[in-house]
Amino acid sequence: MKTRGILLLCFLLAGCDQPNETQLRLDASRQLQRTIDTNPLRGSCESIARGREWLTPRTLEQLEAKGCQNVLRSATETNFTHTEIFHRALTTVCGGIQGKSFTGTTLNRRFIYSSEEKALVIEPMTDQDKTRFEGHKTLQQLQDDFDRQMTQYCQ
Repeated sequence: MKTRGILLLCFLLAGCDQPNETQLRLDASRQLQRTIDTNPLRGSCESIARGREWLTPRTLEQLEAKGCQNVLRSATETNFTHTEIFHRALTTVCGGIQGKSFTGTTLNRRFIYSSEEKALVIEPMTDQDKTRFEGHKTLQQLQDDFDRQMTQYCQ
């Protein structure tokens, strides 16, 4: 009887080291916040907008000239539209986000978050979405890579 009880306890605890779905979504939101806040263009867009809600036509022109219409303004103003968790070779959280740009337009993007790698990738839509490591790739190559990863990890 003792052996059976110990065996049952071991089976019940076997999956406890894995994060639950709530924890995975929370980790994804933290990583999303870091990703938005560390966007290299965010600093220059912020200095042009200066935190103003109402932008003059001249300020809008300056923001658009820098590509700020494609940069998410704030992590706190960006929300998940949907999320789904997949357990494949890697455990991933996949879904969509919606937020405002520095020019006030609404941006909708897909994302992939890997809990094992602690990495979040937001769907690249413009050249401004390239990181310094992806500078040698074209936007089309980055989009193809993202679509391949969505197919591989999110279906």
